[in-house]
Amino acid sequence: MNKQIKMECKKVHEKLIFYSYDELNSFENEGIKTHLQNCENCYNLYTELEATINLIKKKKNLEPNPFLYTRIKQKLEVIENEKNQPVFSPAFIKVLQPVFLLFLLAISLISGIELGNTFEIKQQEEISMSQTTEFYFNDFHQEKLEVLLLND
Repeated sequence: MNKQIKMECKKVHEKLIFYSYDELNSFENEGIKTHLQNCENCYNLYTELEATINLIKKKKNLEPNPFLYTRIKQKLEVIENEKNQPVFSPAFIKVLQPVFLLFLLAISLISGIELGNTFEIKQQEEISMSQTTEFYFNDFHQEKLEVLLLND
């Protein structure tokens, strides 16, 4: 008789969910109802199943948040904007531009001074060369032409 009860319990376990949703014919429904009154294990299983089904029904009746879609969309847009954002922030670029311009100005001033110094040195060399050549030309009127030609 013990095996028959276990066998019957197994059949009840298979059809218990259908019993909970009242989807069985009247004959099977009465057999399971009678078994649940006599078997404590199956009755405990049935009460746990009913509690779970009630919990699921409560969760099914929850109203969705009307702003859920807009919030998810906003989060996705923020993530997308962060991906497309440049490496340097606009504030950093505003600081970087004047620094770069000052650097270019300093480089141009230094190169201009150096260029001016080289031009001044070349001009001084030309002046000194012209003075020495003028000195030789001025020396010719003191010497005679024959002395100049014989010195070679």
